[in-house]
Amino acid sequence: MNYMDFSSNNFNPAELARYKRQASPGSFIRGRWADVTAWEGEAFKSRKLWTKDFPNGITDVGIHYALDRLTDVGSPAAVTWYAGLIDNASFTGVAAADTSASHSGWIENQDFSESVRQTLGFSAAAARTISDSVSFSINATVTIQGLFVISESTKGGTTGTLFSTALFSSPPVLVSSNTLTANYALSD
Repeated sequence: MNYMDFSSNNFNPAELARYKRQASPGSFIRGRWADVTAWEGEAFKSRKLWTKDFPNGITDVGIHYALDRLTDVGSPAAVTWYAGLIDNASFTGVAAADTSASHSGWIENQDFSESVRQTLGFSAAAARTISDSVSFSINATVTIQGLFVISESTKGGTTGTLFSTALFSSPPVLVSSNTLTANYALSD
């Protein structure tokens, strides 16, 4: 399944369960053999017998390897991933075309005490999943629309790779001294 699992004070577990049921198996990383063809005869008189496209299953060790490489577990850290908050103010939506420098449908909320976006320090993949938790110490009255994952730690920074965005089904209203804790999971 290709989903982000964010759990927080106000997250609706029924909404996540509905999404998990709708997500297609193997949609995070999918292998596919295409245009597999069998030929008969000599080169100058060849005749195509059949052509077929078919998906292949990714093994547990294969998906664990891909997830570990994506998050640099067990290898020299080339990329560290961070979590940030999507503000409800001016929110109109997220889009697949969003980048760290250009996401016109949303703004980043920076009303938390930590000096940078929160680091996702993944452990090795297991059971076809890799995950980590982050916490934000809220220091204002805010409504949080969702979260995002990015390769840049600077609050409000516009460089790095924006990897993903996720929205709460019911945006939580938080006040100073609240803590928003979220778990991010990648799986096949």
